[in-house]
Amino acid sequence: MLIGEDFDKIEFEFLGLNMQEPNTFIGDMLLFIFALFFAYKLRNLRKTGGFFNNWYLFYIIFGVGFFLGGIGHLFYTYLGIPGKTPSWYLGFFSVYFIERAMITIHSNLDLKKLFFKISNVKLVLVLIAELAVSFLVDLEADYSRAMIIPTINSTLGLVLTLGGLGYYYSKKTPGLKFFWLSVVVQLPAAFFQIMKINIHPWFDKNDASHLLLIFGLFFYFAGIKNYHKSLKKD
Repeated sequence: MLIGEDFDKIEFEFLGLNMQEPNTFIGDMLLFIFALFFAYKLRNLRKTGGFFNNWYLFYIIFGVGFFLGGIGHLFYTYLGIPGKTPSWYLGFFSVYFIERAMITIHSNLDLKKLFFKISNVKLVLVLIAELAVSFLVDLEADYSRAMIIPTINSTLGLVLTLGGLGYYYSKKTPGLKFFWLSVVVQLPAAFFQIMKINIHPWFDKNDASHLLLIFGLFFYFAGIKNYHKSLKKD
């Protein structure tokens, strides 16, 4: 077990190609598959309101982001940092659509407008910050530095919307407790990434995060379905 540093990347050769991080690639592909599965399940509900449409967009962007991330990890020898970059930026937008989904169902119109503005401003700021990191930091030496902004953005956005708003909504609709519970389940992922907690070369900080994120996808969907059921009762 390593804390504060990473194991050497697992490298292998396949069809004459030099590849690496097969474990991370597998985790990314699993997240891609689960995300598309839930997007498919929401394909009809997305037409019924902004809440469901934003969740649908989240699952699509989240899934594509992890698909590209898996390719970037597997073919890092050939793609380098540019191969990883798209998934970092798509991550900002996946969090953004979660924020919009959770804000959409707020009953106070003034607060809803304020929260939307805060979410929009945050998106712009983190995009600018990540661009600054890309230009000012030597990511070739340690590309994990580029994950600091995305990790902070995800933690802040999800804690405030899924955690804070999810808990607030669950007081009226108990079934929405799955939103704030998803934060409890996934929060350790931020610690694995920031503190570089690596249990084993074949189960490093990325693999631990992937496992927790998969649970999170299921919790999100449980909350979405319960909200849909609550609309039918009203």
